[in-house]
Amino acid sequence: MNHLKKLSAIVLLFAAFGMTSCSEVEPLDPAIVINPSNPSNPSNPSNPGNPGSSTGDYWPAALNNEWTFEMNGVEQEPIKIVSINSLNGHTYYTFGSFPGTSAGGITGTAVTRMRKTGASYYIKVEDIVTQPQGVIPGSTTTGYESIYLKDDLPVGGTWSSSYTTTTTYTDPIFPVISMETQITGTIEEKGIEVTVGDETFTDVIKTKYVQTVDLMGQMSSTTSYYWFAKDIGPIRVRTESEGVVYDQMLIDYFLN
Repeated sequence: MNHLKKLSAIVLLFAAFGMTSCSEVEPLDPAIVINPSNPSNPSNPSNPGNPGSSTGDYWPAALNNEWTFEMNGVEQEPIKIVSINSLNGHTYYTFGSFPGTSAGGITGTAVTRMRKTGASYYIKVEDIVTQPQGVIPGSTTTGYESIYLKDDLPVGGTWSSSYTTTTTYTDPIFPVISMETQITGTIEEKGIEVTVGDETFTDVIKTKYVQTVDLMGQMSSTTSYYWFAKDIGPIRVRTESEGVVYDQMLIDYFLN
């Protein structure tokens, strides 16, 4: 079952900010709706179906906005918004292209997008395609979407969601695999001051994002901590997965 663990690792890493990738797309979708109306939703602010009322912009979305991170001391490719697209009545901001690699050495690509509705910030990962690695064939894993931040929740406030993905291998001898993911997000701190590198950010929200995965009866968990600065976006991400720690620090950014 080692190939299953490696597959699980790459899927989890694609959920961590800065480990995603996407294909080249046009800068503006002709069907774009910049400010779609919010649907009617239950009043419970922790319900993922309720977008809430925003208290500020903790992840500014605009064409050509760019963030550059250093991960474990190594500068990463910039994360840049390269297009704006309309999908299923929502406006998505799509990130530029670069590869993602799991701890097991498997590389893959996926179109990754971000949207904000009310106080809720969503990351949408399209189908994840991995390349063959040793005895493990290439594969395609169906995409998913989840909330990464609800900026109107108080400290201690939580949200939860779940989704199921399926993985199909290029070698038919490998069976189709179904994976169930449960997510719990928690607001740990709000309105704090955080220094990253040589810059101090004010009005920062810190969240804890826990993914619990059931992969054919094999359970695994990934915990990520996100720091979002008002009018800047994510400034730090710390991800812990299977004993490996990835610490990403913002070192440069450009915002329109």
